[in-house]
Amino acid sequence: MQFIPRAFCVLATLLLPGAAPRVQPTTLHLQPVLDAGAFVAMDVAVAFDGEADRETILKLPDAWGGETNLYAALSNLRAEGAEMSAGADAGKRVLRHAPRTRIVVRYRVSNTAALAGERDGNDYRPLIRPTHFHLLGNAIVALPEGAPLGAPATFRIEGMPAGATFASDLEHAPLTVRDLLESVSVGGDFRVLDAGDGLRIALRGAWPRDDATWRTQVRRIGASQRAYWRTPAEPYLVTLLPLALPPGHTSIGGTGRADAFAFFATHNARPDRIDATLAHEMMHSWTPERIGHLDEKDEPLGYWLSEGFTEWASFRTNVRGGLWSVEAFTEVFNDSLREYDLSPVRTAPNTRVLADFWRDREVQRLPYLRGMLLATLWDHRIRVASAGRRDLDDVLLEMQEVARRRGDVSADRILPVAVRRVGQVEIGADLTMLVQEGAVVPLPEDVFAPCGRIVTKREALWERGFDFDATQRAGWRIVGVAEGSNAYAAGLRNGMDLRRWSEKSDERFADRPVTAGVRDNGAERTIAWLPAARETRDVRALVLDPALNREACARRLAGL
Repeated sequence: MQFIPRAFCVLATLLLPGAAPRVQPTTLHLQPVLDAGAFVAMDVAVAFDGEADRETILKLPDAWGGETNLYAALSNLRAEGAEMSAGADAGKRVLRHAPRTRIVVRYRVSNTAALAGERDGNDYRPLIRPTHFHLLGNAIVALPEGAPLGAPATFRIEGMPAGATFASDLEHAPLTVRDLLESVSVGGDFRVLDAGDGLRIALRGAWPRDDATWRTQVRRIGASQRAYWRTPAEPYLVTLLPLALPPGHTSIGGTGRADAFAFFATHNARPDRIDATLAHEMMHSWTPERIGHLDEKDEPLGYWLSEGFTEWASFRTNVRGGLWSVEAFTEVFNDSLREYDLSPVRTAPNTRVLADFWRDREVQRLPYLRGMLLATLWDHRIRVASAGRRDLDDVLLEMQEVARRRGDVSADRILPVAVRRVGQVEIGADLTMLVQEGAVVPLPEDVFAPCGRIVTKREALWERGFDFDATQRAGWRIVGVAEGSNAYAAGLRNGMDLRRWSEKSDERFADRPVTAGVRDNGAERTIAWLPAARETRDVRALVLDPALNREACARRLAGL
């Protein structure tokens, strides 16, 4: 073999006719705008290479996470290296330029009238307050339409005022364009806590648990999940933004980022619920991120896998890592199973999830519950087929390896192949009947043996008696009171102003009264009723064996 010096090889490559030019990374640059030391806006610059055909469509932040018209927060939009004109709709711009030229798009992100007002839950809009800011990449990053998400990217921030903190999951390399979109960046009066092994928490305000406990819980959850996925220590950020809701209101939620979790919660949230949510969202680093991506066009069709399997895997690692006892697992599992069995949309087809995920709270919960129970069912079938030698853990690890080798692959396409190859079980019929068509997910009585058995009892369906979502959209004026409901019998009527509401989404029991504080013809009064429908339904639950072998049960729930 003839030896060719390395320098000559490089030169020859550069001079080859028709060789593709070197593509520069997409860059994101942030710089806060201050007024007398207070945050008022964020200046953003995004740089990228234009298309070879001299025209690039710039896609502005638009609809994401239930929010719409996110581009309303962008102003003073301009381009360097291209001429900018209006696009096909308000969320797009047309850039005309020389072939593959470097383009820098600059704009200012601020709180605008179009996005004003507080939310009663997770707030996915750009939030910029005098003392702090909270920015999700989906809400602030403008990119070329069709930009390859796996392409390289870089990030920097400048101009943070003295004494202010900054934390982002973009503070490491290498980065991709996907990372820019799936990022969270916070700054101001946040406290940034180091939980070790690359884990950080950025939070503000006082909480019922101290900072040391936050560190401990994040470290324990992270260690258990990394051991499960056989993943080394790596950067991961949890941001915690307190929600200011009326007294007595509780909210917990968040959105998983590629290597972070943007958490939203009220200060009165139960610590165990916070930890369960935290474990779920941290698990999103792997499901579906590392076992195959979802279809971006109709993403909610895959939420039974991405959300439901995340729920199942977080349950398993919470037991495995010692965060949950056998009784704690049983309580949470039974709450989820009961919620599923009593859900008014339990048998909705998967197309309903696609249509109404961001519009209907019951539909939004369905893929979490359905997917978790499917994972429970398939884990059991694989254990039976393999005489206990294999389970769903092995399938997920196989999917992770396939996705690592092959790159951007579809998780829902890998899954049945992996279940067949690893577990010797066919799930094609289940995917049709239980996912696409929405049939009730069955659970064998011995699905959790030797812990106990699944038993069934009859319960009344939970029925609020009025349309809560429509009431909220109507400015908290009561809408959709159902004649014949207990709410109607108690005196609730359309047109009343809802001033207070006692419902807790995680405690929906038809035999526990709910109360509505209303204003009716100028007078305020309280109306109480049992939220029970006339219809009843079978409700399943795991009942632990009275002679429970706690160690054997814990190992079963942990998948050991």
